[in-house]
Amino acid sequence: MSDNKKQLAIKLRKFNRVCPITGYREGAIKVGSPVVVQTDRGIEYGEIVSYMHGLPKALSRDVRLKKVIRYATPEDIKKVKTLPELEQKGLGIAAQKVNEHELPVKIVNVEYLFDINRIVIYYKLLDGKKIKNLRDLTRDLSTSLEARVNLRQVSPRDQARIMGGLGPCGRSLCCSVWLEKPRHVTVKMVKEQGLAISPSKTSGICGRLMCCLEYEHNQS
Repeated sequence: MSDNKKQLAIKLRKFNRVCPITGYREGAIKVGSPVVVQTDRGIEYGEIVSYMHGLPKALSRDVRLKKVIRYATPEDIKKVKTLPELEQKGLGIAAQKVNEHELPVKIVNVEYLFDINRIVIYYKLLDGKKIKNLRDLTRDLSTSLEARVNLRQVSPRDQARIMGGLGPCGRSLCCSVWLEKPRHVTVKMVKEQGLAISPSKTSGICGRLMCCLEYEHNQS
């Protein structure tokens, strides 16, 4: 590459996931183009993006790019536009099946891969609840959705990182943009900064103490 600081990556369709591209000829890459790629999860859809000052620290930790298959065709683009509707329907079916199986589970989100025969369903356990296994639920969902279903448990912080959003500061959440892993923030750390514990002032959208309180604690 002519500019060592410039790096290319694939931004996948959902949850602001970014996977770096390696071993390419810059002249053959069309930045901004939609592409169909293969990851360790299956066939996915994304866009080629360029970073002038190096890749963001918050790279995808749960998805690895294997190869770029092709630039997206008009048919591919038309297909990907149908996925949000499928995901919305899947969300309703998943919630219904959880109720039928009487499980202490909340469905957080549904993600169809570009290969619509693969679905990732994100869930979290209700507070204080435990569950032995979800095999029966997985089989039921696979039958109802006619696809291979991967159930993935997320913590409140994971949910915030995946979904993204804005913090009280008005900026994008640290965990979804650059923070490699959540900070360990304690009530003691908050009090040592002269702050009162308040859901509206000291808690992030995940419901946990904000990671940025640890930055300020280090400076106190």
